[in-house]
Parts: sequence; structure tokens; C-alpha cells
Amino acid sequence: MIVDEKFAARTARELVAAKKVPDSDDLDALVTGMKDNALTAQDLVLDSFLLEADHADAVRTRLAAGTVLVLDQVSWVKANAQSINGVVDDAALLAPVTPATAKGAAVEVAGVLSLLSTRVLGQFDPFAVETGRLMFVAPAVLVAEEAMGVDPRDFRMWVALHEATHQVQFATAPWLRDHMRTLLSGVVSTRVTMPGVGGIVDLFATLGRIVKGEASLVDLIRDDDMRAALDEATAILSLLEGHADVVMDEVGAGAIPSVRRLRRKFEARRDAGQGGFLSNLLGMDLKLAQYRDGAKFVRAVRREVGQKGFSRIYAEPANLPSTNEIHQPQLWLDRVHG
Repeated sequence: MIVDEKFAARTARELVAAKKVPDSDDLDALVTGMKDNALTAQDLVLDSFLLEADHADAVRTRLAAGTVLVLDQVSWVKANAQSINGVVDDAALLAPVTPATAKGAAVEVAGVLSLLSTRVLGQFDPFAVETGRLMFVAPAVLVAEEAMGVDPRDFRMWVALHEATHQVQFATAPWLRDHMRTLLSGVVSTRVTMPGVGGIVDLFATLGRIVKGEASLVDLIRDDDMRAALDEATAILSLLEGHADVVMDEVGAGAIPSVRRLRRKFEARRDAGQGGFLSNLLGMDLKLAQYRDGAKFVRAVRREVGQKGFSRIYAEPANLPSTNEIHQPQLWLDRVHG
């Protein structure tokens, strides 16, 4: 364990800005509604994948084994400290993690996550537990829907569709968890050579600067293998986010009356720097253009080979697109479909 999870939560209580909390009846309705939305979204998204019956049944079994959590900000910080421990392989670190080091890392992580807890609405976490966790940050959802002036019922389903798509992606491709874990563990571990970074605490302090826009992870990496890992991870995140955007629009058209307005509002939110959790935490700086590139890739591939042809992406790691292929879908089509 590289981050002391309990200490991270304790620190977050001092850092997280208090948000307006609805009365107990409204809060119960929000929690119940978000969980129901998540289950509905899972079914809608899975249907859109057009999987063969046996494969779809296996995916449903994996989805049923997962959990849906509606959290406050402090609980979300603790959950993501758990996720970081699930991503980073202790054996990959250059120095052993002592209890004091884990507490120091917890302070830095709590600082980063407390900032992100005001931005992140929902998240699928495949790392903390093998079955995965679908999580929603209730205060952030409430603040965002009010600030954006959108219909709460539509907005909450919109958020659920996006995160449920990620859940279905990982359930469709069970190997994706370990593949991403290997890439991200390499990116986050102290084998990433950064000027002035001498241990895990300094590493998370540097990530905090990245999230605040004071540094760039890409600029700080000196190791060619780590640059390649970061490039591959960024391409995968672009694919997963772009695919989620396509599913949100297509499935949302039949389930969410105000879907077009939500799309405009959602993209404006991303332009303001409020993107996906992993891209924020790792300083991958996925901008709106990269989400759009991922969506364009998905649409281009599906025009040529249909949804079932596109689904070959989730068959094995070798079928994942590179950054060049994200920008030039024909390269992926030529390589995978010949």
C-alpha cells in the first residue's frame, strides 16, 4: 500500500469545501435514483454493443458482480486512494514504502483528489476491486446540474450513461483492467524519471502541480519506455472516452429528451478543464479535441465495418488503436481488418 487510505480521508475532511447538502428525503431520492439510473444505463449500453448472446450473458454476470456507489466528496477521496493502491505495483517502486511515506503520500493525494472532487461527477473504477466500482459524487452532481441549468432527471441519466459505458467496456474486455494497470503503474511509479522527484511523496506532489496546470507530465518524463507507455495509455483513454461519447449520444437520443442541450453544456464543461478522472490525475491533459478525436475514430470505424467490426477492439490488447491510428482510422482498419 503506497497511500494510507484512512489518513487520506482524514486529510480530505480538512480540505474539501463544504457543499450544500439536501435534506434527508431529497438525499435518499438522489442516491436511489442514481443507482437505478446506473442499472438502466448498463442495460441500454450493453444492448448498443450488439454482442453475441453468450458474450452478452458473460458481460451481464460481470456487471452484476460490480457495485454502484453514490458518495460524498470525502468518501470519494478515500475510494480513489484505494484505487491508486490498486493501480501501482509496490514492487515497481525504487524504494520501499514505509508507514510514514504512506502518510506523506496520503497528504499529497488528498490535496489532488480534494481539488478533483469538485469536478468529477462520476467514475468507473476498475482497479480497487476486481469486479469494478461505478461511483457518483453526489455533491458534485448537484452543484453541476444547478450551475449548468439543466434538467436534473436528464442530467443524472446522462452522467450514468457515460460511466456505465466505461463499466461495460471493461466487462466486455476483462483483460483491459490488467493491461491498463500495467501501463498506469509504469507511468505513476517512481521509475518515471522526474527532476527533483526522489520518492513517492514527491511524485504525488508533482502530480498535484500537474493537475493545477503548473507542470506537464509529458515534459517531465525522460525515459523513452515511459513516454511510450504514456502515449499508449493516452490513446486508450481517448478511445474509451470517445466511445462513451458516441454511446451517450446514440443511446441518449432515445432515453433523454434534452440530450442535445446536455451535449453542448457537457462539452463546455470539458473545455473548462473538467474532464475524466484518470486524465486529470495523471496530467494527461485530455482536451475536448482528443475526446472528439476518439469519437471520430469510433464513428469512422463503424461506418466501414459496423458495430461488430468495431467490437474487435475489445477482443485483445493487440487490437487497441495507437495514437496514430486514432487520428487515422484507416490505419487501424488496414491492420486489424486487412
